[in-house]
Amino acid sequence: MNPFAKRLKVLVPMALIGVLALTSCAADTTDAGADGAARTITIATSNDAPFSFTDATTGELSGIDGEMFLAIAEQQGWNVEVFVTDFNTLIPALVADKADVIVDAMYITDARKEQINFTDPWYMQGEGLLVPAGSTVEDRDDVAGLVLGAQTGTVFTDLIDTLGGSETQYFDSQAALITAVENGQIDAAFTDSAVLAYSLVQKPNPKIKLVSPYEAYFPGTIGAGLRMEDTELLADINAGLADLKATPQYLEILQKYGLGEDNLSE
Repeated sequence: MNPFAKRLKVLVPMALIGVLALTSCAADTTDAGADGAARTITIATSNDAPFSFTDATTGELSGIDGEMFLAIAEQQGWNVEVFVTDFNTLIPALVADKADVIVDAMYITDARKEQINFTDPWYMQGEGLLVPAGSTVEDRDDVAGLVLGAQTGTVFTDLIDTLGGSETQYFDSQAALITAVENGQIDAAFTDSAVLAYSLVQKPNPKIKLVSPYEAYFPGTIGAGLRMEDTELLADINAGLADLKATPQYLEILQKYGLGEDNLSE
């Protein structure tokens, strides 16, 4: 299933799977334990690119959320360990003390706020509009009368049915959807902006483009999740996040994975 769609779902308890640990290179001990050692924070992630994942080459924590948390951890003097589990078991893992914080492009929703606390917003993310490189389409209003596409099983199939296209087509994978735009089979496609942007960073394609700026129909606010009682850790992460947002590194991390100023949060 498309990562955007699954991040909109309310989580239900399931058996936890998989554990992976690594340590960041934070050097100082501004948040040291009683023995003077640097504090270790365990993050929970489903290991999804481009959000929070372990780089297959370096073994290091990577991704939009992953690198933002590493920047916060370095500023706070924390070591970082990673607990890997399915996306829909992230909240149960947190509540069961398997991890201290969820770092995995989790949408802040009212339903989730009944179970856990959220940090201040990390960034914004919604669907992207993909068109041929020479297209004059600038927003959703411009796609009426065009051939539209989306990936089967995602919320975007419902969206394109409302936009007045001359025809709608559905594809089993994002790769097939991208190819359909590239070869002119469809005129515009709607899919998860972060995943699509990252795929274009990994494999640039001069025949297609993401419309930008673009105001998402399904905007989502991303945050990190913590247990209700961990108010001190919440305050520390928010302080580190505020410091990160005040530096060029914040936008640089977004741009590294194909996002940009449209995705900034205050």
